[in-house]
Amino acid sequence: MISRRTIKLLKNSFALLVFIGVLFLISNIFTSDREKLKPNDETVEKSIVRDFIHSDLAPPVRLSSEAHKTSRLNYKAHIFYYAWYGSPSTDGEWFHWNHRYLENWDKTDKKSYPKGIHTPPDDIGANYFPRLGPYSSRNESVIKQHFKWIQEANIGVVAVSWYPPGLKDENGPQSDHMIPVLLDIAEKYDIQICLHIEPYQNRTAENFRKHLQYVHDKYASHPAYYKIRRGHRDLPIFYVYDSYQVASAEWSRLFSRKGDLTVRDTELDGLFIALLVDLKHRYDIKRSMFDGFYTYFASNGFSYGSTWKHWRSLAEYAMKTSLLFIPCVGPGYVDTRVRPWNSKNTRDRRNGIYYETAWRTALQTSPRIISITSFNEWHEGTQIEPAIPHSHDKFVYQSYEPQEPNFYLRLTRNFTLYPGFYT
Repeated sequence: MISRRTIKLLKNSFALLVFIGVLFLISNIFTSDREKLKPNDETVEKSIVRDFIHSDLAPPVRLSSEAHKTSRLNYKAHIFYYAWYGSPSTDGEWFHWNHRYLENWDKTDKKSYPKGIHTPPDDIGANYFPRLGPYSSRNESVIKQHFKWIQEANIGVVAVSWYPPGLKDENGPQSDHMIPVLLDIAEKYDIQICLHIEPYQNRTAENFRKHLQYVHDKYASHPAYYKIRRGHRDLPIFYVYDSYQVASAEWSRLFSRKGDLTVRDTELDGLFIALLVDLKHRYDIKRSMFDGFYTYFASNGFSYGSTWKHWRSLAEYAMKTSLLFIPCVGPGYVDTRVRPWNSKNTRDRRNGIYYETAWRTALQTSPRIISITSFNEWHEGTQIEPAIPHSHDKFVYQSYEPQEPNFYLRLTRNFTLYPGFYT
């Protein structure tokens, strides 16, 4: 863009008109109609938009009928999945769809915001409305439809939100009992399952190792349990959410070969991926002896890790320190139906442009894995699961219109089949 200082330096008005005219011609020569639509969110840095427009990456591929016949899913493409929803017909009560409005984190904000809980089936804790309605995650027909959609998007690995047995989040049922069901159904669709370990209360090296033993004993032998080649071994991968809440010295007891509780070179070994939120977490992650880090959040600019312009330097750091960097891409972000005070972190989808920009930026780091946030985190509006137009009283849910409900599945497939990433 042209700065005000530059304009002031152009004292001759004719020169200014010529300058603008040249820019207009260049723009029309090198920019397609679709690429002229820039994200209007102020936090989308100019450098990222410039990289998006002038990227060496071609526009999303237009798949031929032969390309759609690919027989192997992309196991470098992971997607975060939540099996915490419930409905009275299946579970006896609502889970998560009736999410309460959360208290404002900013105590200096004196504005008044909605309180209480949502009342499904028409009033749900989300800004979008699912094509399947407010479903139960225990409904096997729902799971089969989900995995069929994930398969159609050519995604090979589903990272399931997981709490250890007996533990759960405050809005949903226990999640561990869902893993056997998900594994069995995933196998039918050639999908692999890994765990996204939630920050359960009082997480320590001791109980984390105990839970790893449980997972190994119960799930490791299942053919749909995801493992990745590391040297001469096939190891499971674990995403560890809010890993920074546990001290590096505690984690290193598990992940250092010299740790008193080490899992290295044992049956409990794996690829343990920490969440990077702040810049300083790079060093904590290395000291903890994690195998890599991921960014999770779909709101560009929300955290250091989720800010697209930082991904290249994070990838370089990961390469220098022998860590695995997993950038996480998302279609947008909006959570004002559960955090009504958090509109500053809303990221408009821009008819798919936001998602495309995230993918392009991630691909430019030559990643071994890209994770998608998310398939069905409806509360935060990051889902690529099909949504439909809907309204309740005076509230009108957002939708993917003018595109069809499956738009983000198709857009995802364009990138999961991208040459160089799909191998």
